[in-house]
Amino acid sequence: MRSGVTGRESQRSIMGATRTIRRAAALAACLALLGACRANAKRTEKKLPSPPLGALDPAVPGAVTAEGSPSPSPHPSRTPVPRPSAVVQTLSSLREQRLQIRAPTVQRQMLSFGAQRLLQASPSKATFRDSKQGQVITEASIGAVRAVAHGPDGSLFAIGGARGALLEPRAKALKYFPHVAFLPDSELLPDLEGPNHFYVYYPVDAELCFYPFKSESSIMPIDARFHLDGCSEPIVQLRDGAIVCRTANGFLRQAPRGSRAEFAYSLAEEPVRLLPGMRLDEFFAVTRAGEVLHLRLAERLQLVARFSLPMAVYAAAANTEALAFILVSDPQAGKSRHWSLWVTDLEGQTRFQSELPESPASAEDDWAANVVEDKNLAISGFEPLVAVGGEKVVSVWDYGERRALFTR
Repeated sequence: MRSGVTGRESQRSIMGATRTIRRAAALAACLALLGACRANAKRTEKKLPSPPLGALDPAVPGAVTAEGSPSPSPHPSRTPVPRPSAVVQTLSSLREQRLQIRAPTVQRQMLSFGAQRLLQASPSKATFRDSKQGQVITEASIGAVRAVAHGPDGSLFAIGGARGALLEPRAKALKYFPHVAFLPDSELLPDLEGPNHFYVYYPVDAELCFYPFKSESSIMPIDARFHLDGCSEPIVQLRDGAIVCRTANGFLRQAPRGSRAEFAYSLAEEPVRLLPGMRLDEFFAVTRAGEVLHLRLAERLQLVARFSLPMAVYAAAANTEALAFILVSDPQAGKSRHWSLWVTDLEGQTRFQSELPESPASAEDDWAANVVEDKNLAISGFEPLVAVGGEKVVSVWDYGERRALFTR
């Protein structure tokens, strides 16, 4: 997977930035000490302790000390010491202009379109909205929402920390089902053959579990298990319900109850996303750098076409007529990070483009989560709609008419 720099270059960059932070912190501490000495010449001089390097920036991914060891985390019982303004400014600048925002291994499933509806996830509930106006239809208190999805009939469903919720097409009353284990990097998938079941893919065991929406037990039963031996992320569900995933030598296609076929295929750069094509035997492989490969599963894997996007890919989604992407600029000294939404047809021709609000990197420890918290993506399979948002806000556009519909 192309990251823009090598691991060694990335470490030198972060170590150089760490030395910059240390110098700024030392300078600020010296100035504070000098001012205190002048104002309190008759008082007993007190030594101002310098914060450890790790306390300056415990949240920078891959942060290392000058000796190459991981930065220590602050003790949870200690009250955080306010950082000097010079350190705050240096941290924010470092994160905004030097550190990349990388696409996660598994794309979060926090937004999903159903038939004339949009499902938005939050830490405490699932909100079902009208897809064109944004009004709330109903809400489901199911605990922290792990993932959301839509069925082939236009229904919407969500898995929460306490239980799951299902809203059928045209219904206003929710149906609930028992809690389902949803581990980190798991993926929620519909059953494309019927509306009564759904799948959860567990990457640790490369296992696809088949769950019913209805259960008389308080513990959700597993109706079937399917092992996808050799599978690694990313994965995609094709239009016929088969799963395609990356393997050590290429790609694997396996239907839950059907045949298995492996395809040798070498890529110059590993894909960060796989998307379904319009045909049952086609899919798209998307690299972080923005290269999109249109592939066909035949006797051997065939490259149908390819095109390039103008920036790195953070998120991607597809329906039968269009592809949607959230793009983010690579770090550049003196410039803020830049986000945009792109919708193309299946050949790569731009159908819609919009700039996205930026959340500048701060000096807070959770800066990375804050920068991407509203960068979830969904495209509708029922209307020409695309949504970007998170737990606090969601925006919807009609990419066919090239106009914004609402922000809630």
